[in-house]
Amino acid sequence: MRKQLKIINNTLLIILTFFFVSETSAGTVTDEIGRKINIKESPQRIVSLAPGITETLWALNLDDKIVGVTTFCNWPPQARQKPRVGGFTNPSIEKIVSLKPDLIIATADGNRKETIQQLERIGLSVYVTNPSDTDGILKSILHIGEITNREKDASKLVEKLQKRLNNITAQINHKSKPRVFFQIGLEPVITAGRGTLINEVIERAGGINVAGLDTARYPRYSAEGIMGASPDIILFAPMAGDKEFAAGKSFWQKFKGVPAVDNNRIYPIDTDLISRASPRIVDAIEKMALIFHPGIKGVKSHLSSH
Repeated sequence: MRKQLKIINNTLLIILTFFFVSETSAGTVTDEIGRKINIKESPQRIVSLAPGITETLWALNLDDKIVGVTTFCNWPPQARQKPRVGGFTNPSIEKIVSLKPDLIIATADGNRKETIQQLERIGLSVYVTNPSDTDGILKSILHIGEITNREKDASKLVEKLQKRLNNITAQINHKSKPRVFFQIGLEPVITAGRGTLINEVIERAGGINVAGLDTARYPRYSAEGIMGASPDIILFAPMAGDKEFAAGKSFWQKFKGVPAVDNNRIYPIDTDLISRASPRIVDAIEKMALIFHPGIKGVKSHLSSH
């Protein structure tokens, strides 16, 4: 009886293995918004429809497989040399088709559903990522590694990034958290509220986002609102072409009485670094952690030059 059961179990195992291998070799995968798509086993011509995706592909040593990027893909600098397919919301379908991609990677937060559906109808493989926080970004890196035959590279990268995050967490655990205001726009002043990547990065770096409880994702703040929030630190996104950060700095001088202004704790930060779902999000967290808690160790050597 035991022999018969063993034979049956072995037979079932062989059948299940056959089906699993067949499905895997066919390249059927489920993307991050639940769509089932067919992907070539080892894509050779990849189009990226978001800067964060381009940065991830580069980090996975896939730069030689990238045949198209958006006009916003500017990191690493070599990405600017790749053929352009247009912006997030208005990529050229004709241009994408002309590049003959065997894989297109898009993001749910930025690319339009209509674009993805159009590309699908043509018969192109479109994988959609959908990370909403740092953990989601790490998962997306692993997923992109899986669909591009770079699993080992992705696992090593995620392991390194996780170690860096753990290093920060261990050091800020018992430190007092400064109140932080992140300024995105000047006229009007816009900040990042709950549910945004910026909010999560501030919290991971050991700060309290003064707009963290705001129901709007990107709320506007009046002068009174800023005074009332009383931030200890102000981070601002420099305006285009303002290399000396003059506009941002002079704007805040009107707010005497705000601790961040009185103590001159106003810092520019690269919006590309903090708003993109890419491996560089960890650079952003480290950079902020150093601003919030200057005594943090084992961080500076990791920072990229921006």
